Amino acid sequence: MQYTYRILTFNINGIESHNRIRMLEEFFHRHDVDIALLQEVTDSDKLVCKGYHSTINIGTLGRGTTILHKINIQLHRIERIPSGRWAAVYFDDTLS
Repeated sequence: MQYTYRILTFNINGIESHNRIRMLEEFFHRHDVDIALLQEVTDSDKLVCKGYHSTINIGTLGRGTTILHKINIQLHRIERIPSGRWAAVYFDDTLS
């Protein structure tokens, strides 16, 4: 069975405010985003969204990238570089 993923890419410019993170989470849910690719992440502990798992790569300069994905999407073979400038994952199926 084929599935179309809704993928979003967004530069969050280091947002740390709880209210702004909740707004981001609401946006993901409202638009049924399956995978979100976020740049300029500064605090991975605050970037928690209900219903999503995260793959975080904060680099040596304190900024990085995060891949958020719905909990029913299985990712594997996660790749990161030390600078935090990118992270890559493979996904090819969903969990039932």
